[in-house]
Amino acid sequence: MDRRKVLKKIGYGSGAIIVSPQILNMLHSCQSSVNKNLPIFFTKIQFQIISKTMELIIPKTDIPGSTELMLPEFLDNYIDIVMSQSDKENLSKGINNFIKLILIETSKNQSNQINTIDINIQLKKYLKATDKQIERWQKTQEYISSKPIGDFRKSLESEVYNFLIQIRSLTLNAFRLNEYIREKVLAYDPIPGKLIGCVDLNQTTGGKRWSL
Repeated sequence: MDRRKVLKKIGYGSGAIIVSPQILNMLHSCQSSVNKNLPIFFTKIQFQIISKTMELIIPKTDIPGSTELMLPEFLDNYIDIVMSQSDKENLSKGINNFIKLILIETSKNQSNQINTIDINIQLKKYLKATDKQIERWQKTQEYISSKPIGDFRKSLESEVYNFLIQIRSLTLNAFRLNEYIREKVLAYDPIPGKLIGCVDLNQTTGGKRWSL
C-alpha cells in the first residue's frame, strides 16, 4: 500500500471524524489500555469482522497497521459515544448486510467462519470498482429507496458498497488522528509558529501533510 497516497486522501468522505480534545483523549486511552468490556457498540462477531476489515484497509508495513494502532477499539468507542442513534442504526445495518453478503457468496453457514480472504475479496470488489459499477450501485440505491420492494441482491450490494466506503473513510480518519501517526509519520509541530498559507508541502514538510 502506498501510504503517501492514502495520507493525501485522508479526511474526505461521509466517514469524517469530528476532532476535539475529548476525541483525541479517547483515542489515546484506546492506545494505552485494553478495555475488557470491549466491544461496546459492536457485537463480538461484528467487532471481529470490523477489525479484520480495518487491518486490510491499513495493514502493517513499515508503519503499524490498524490492529497494532488499536483503531478498531477507537472506532467502537467513537460510534458508541459520538454518533447519533440514526447513524448507529445505519452502521449496524451495514455490517449485518456485509456479513450476510459474504455468507451468501461463500456458501458458509456461520459468521465466525468468515476469514480475511473472504473480506478481502469484497474490499477489492467494492473499493476498486469501476466508475460504471459504482454508478450502478448508486442508481440501485436511489431506485430501491423509492420502491417498497426491490431486487434483494442488487439492494444488498448497494448497501454494502455504501457501508465499505464509510468504513474506509472512518478507518483513514482514525489513522490520521492516532498519536503515533500524528507525531511520527505526519508533519507535527507541538508548538506551531505563525500561519503561512499557500505553501509548497514538499519544501515545508518534505511532502507530508500536517497532523492537525
